[in-house]
Amino acid sequence: MRVNMRCFGAVLIALGTVAIPATPAAAADAAPMVVYDKALGEGWQNWSWAKTELSLAVNGSTRTPIGVDAGAWQALYLHHAPFSTAGLRRLSLLVQGAAPGGQKLRILAIADGKPVNAEGKLVTLPASGWAKMEVPLTALGAGDKTIEGFWVQNATDKDIPRFYVTEMVLD
Repeated sequence: MRVNMRCFGAVLIALGTVAIPATPAAAADAAPMVVYDKALGEGWQNWSWAKTELSLAVNGSTRTPIGVDAGAWQALYLHHAPFSTAGLRRLSLLVQGAAPGGQKLRILAIADGKPVNAEGKLVTLPASGWAKMEVPLTALGAGDKTIEGFWVQNATDKDIPRFYVTEMVLD
């Protein structure tokens, strides 16, 4: 039996039952995810092995950062149950060093309990003032991956002066 596809298509259109093939849409941006602001974001936990103080009152500031005292290779580790970074592009955070400045930190994304990319993002802190860091997730090897947290790690084999972290957001 031979079917006239034009007539068949016209009948389906008349009945309102035409399936129009979907065109692939770009991945929708995910809603921003607060890791830490004045306190840990929903679902986030402090698994650090550096000495940390959360929601620390700092004289003359409305911010309540995490204070981090990191020995050699120690890190602030903020952990979450595994989640997808699809639709997220970067990790933004404010970091403040202390005199004399120059502390070397490495920012790393974590999956399965280890860094996704061992290089991470190396940053050097100023002696004073807040430095805004915007790290693309692709630079951490975490673009469109399932991860479970971030390390902000002392990137040296020596103790470094206290540093502070706040306003950490994935967007």
